[in-house]
Amino acid sequence: SGEFPRRHGGGASSCAFVSAPAPMATLDKPLSEAYPTLMDLKLSAELEARLHYENVFEAPDECARREEVLGEINEALQVWVRAASALKGIEDDLDPRCNLYTFGSYRLGVHGPAADIDTLCIGPRHITRSDDFFGSEFSDFAGSFYETMKNHAGTDAIVAVPDAVVPELKLVFRGFEVDMAYTSLPTYVSVPEELDVCETSVLQNLDDASVKSLNGCRVADQLLKLVPNHDAFRTALRTLRVWAKHRGVYSNVLGFFGGVNLAILVAKVCQLYPNAAASMIVYSFFQLWDAWQWTTPVMLTPIVDEGHGLRVWDERVNKNERFQLMKIITPAYPAQNSTFNVTHSTLSVLKSEFKKGREACAKILLGKEKWPHLWQPVPFFQMYKHYLQVTIVARNEGDFKKWEGWVHSRLRMLVQGVEQSTGGALAAHPFPEKHKDPSKDKDLHCIYYLGLGPAPPIPGQVQAPRGTLNLNPAVEQFQLLVTNWVNRADGCVVWQPGMEAHVKHMKRKDLPVFVVQAAEIVQEAGRVAAGMPPNDPEAALEAEAMAKAAAAAAGGGVQAKRARETGNDENVVDEPVAKREKVEGDGEVAEAAMPAGDGDGDVKGAATDETATVERGIGETDGAVLKTEDEKTEDEKTAVEITDDDENADLVPVEDDDIDGLNDDDGDVAGLAPPEGGITRTTSNSKIKVSFASALKK
Repeated sequence: SGEFPRRHGGGASSCAFVSAPAPMATLDKPLSEAYPTLMDLKLSAELEARLHYENVFEAPDECARREEVLGEINEALQVWVRAASALKGIEDDLDPRCNLYTFGSYRLGVHGPAADIDTLCIGPRHITRSDDFFGSEFSDFAGSFYETMKNHAGTDAIVAVPDAVVPELKLVFRGFEVDMAYTSLPTYVSVPEELDVCETSVLQNLDDASVKSLNGCRVADQLLKLVPNHDAFRTALRTLRVWAKHRGVYSNVLGFFGGVNLAILVAKVCQLYPNAAASMIVYSFFQLWDAWQWTTPVMLTPIVDEGHGLRVWDERVNKNERFQLMKIITPAYPAQNSTFNVTHSTLSVLKSEFKKGREACAKILLGKEKWPHLWQPVPFFQMYKHYLQVTIVARNEGDFKKWEGWVHSRLRMLVQGVEQSTGGALAAHPFPEKHKDPSKDKDLHCIYYLGLGPAPPIPGQVQAPRGTLNLNPAVEQFQLLVTNWVNRADGCVVWQPGMEAHVKHMKRKDLPVFVVQAAEIVQEAGRVAAGMPPNDPEAALEAEAMAKAAAAAAGGGVQAKRARETGNDENVVDEPVAKREKVEGDGEVAEAAMPAGDGDGDVKGAATDETATVERGIGETDGAVLKTEDEKTEDEKTAVEITDDDENADLVPVEDDDIDGLNDDDGDVAGLAPPEGGITRTTSNSKIKVSFASALKK
């Protein structure tokens, strides 16, 4: 993949950052600079080939259309700026103009065919965001860019979101979703075409919304600057985006991962293993973050306060930041925590998925599974006995688009409400995918689900006794919050009659048929690893050919090693030194490539514990029962009663190996037992290398 332009119509210029001593320590030295082995290259080639069937690559003609769309929007911007400037008395000889920049997945080069385009328009000082870019409904938005794009022939749909944390226009332009933010620089009448947004001077005298808008571009540029190997980074990031979406942990607004914080985690692994192949980056990703203590912030570069009066994340100064559960810090000034939305419930889910991903990757490295095993869809509607159903409705399509976005952004408040109202005894697992009832108008409603289960025990905290858990306070507080919707820009009430959000408790056996059937289809597709037809068949065939060639080369390397071991090593060309483990199976020796820097004798990620400890986690709610709707009083509609008696005995026991804490028949956790014969340790004369565990302990 080549570099994607940061600004449409111009190349990316270098970024200048102040190199001051780091006030906060960060793990910035590589753990290993070893180069990939033949087995690493084989696994990476197989991964690249498989990604073509996971709908993550865009066809060449679609890429060209995206460029055309950006060019057309940029042209409309320039015409609008000149017209708006003329109304304010700015003559054409001053050449009023603006710049259009891209950021997000498109800027990083990992966008897929269905991805939106995140853009930022930087305009001159006399063109404001509120009056000129969005316009006012009192003047029918006359002269605004909103009106310009609404009347544009290429615009299929447009929605203005002026009261968001980052105010933006959401439009569908010639089939592509485009998010447009705007900021004006107080020092320019005509924005220079070669303006470098990485210079911290552009942040002077800007409001908070403008700083956040600019930081989208600044973070993307800094990420690409700090990553040593762009090809491995992009392949690994594409893989982990697929993993996060299929495992239900890709939604920053719900308290999971978004594009930025996932990219930061991958970039950190790339820094620690600068020469590793993409397959080892993926495995090391799960190995590192499964062992990580999340009270420790993740930083790509030291945090520096460059003195422009902006609030910089620093838990030593700002005491409230010490209590944030997950701390993934953005690399551009002003540094911010990109995962402040994470709750106790979502953190527990993320930790569980890191562990399962590490175990799945270990099986892939051992040759027991293929890459689709890593992103097998999560069986969300089989994981819990109790669910909360949140139905969002409105009277017309325009109101629904705004209302659905608002309520969805506040669902994490319902999660926190469940945690607080039950004293931490109950956890709520939000599922990012929304559903539509086929019997209702699909343009006026949508449904989200939250799974309810016992919260995992917190070390040092007394476990709450079993009993009745009343969720009414959490539901009432959530409904009060969403209906008191006020525009941040002008203080006007946005909520309209007909905008409703209904919260209903239901058992697993009472889930709607259309939800269960849709989940079964997804599970079956994941089980058979069907994938999707590649958008670029030629590139897919080329990737498959490279995978076959890499497999042949890796096979030749294994034969050469065996020849040396038997003493028949004449005319054998040495392969690169590989970090490998011998795993005893059914009489044969299997070789598993280890990630760079790992060689402590264990296959990290395989289940090697001498005894399998089974704990009940968030995935199951043994002993938790609720009264039926007929038996409930008005105050008990959302009261959860936890007893030792299980009234759901008629339900088939859940035996999916994706559920944390469940047993297999052999007593091992989640079906991830060690290989037959166990995993052998390295001999005393084996070369000892530093493992993740020892490095993290240091």
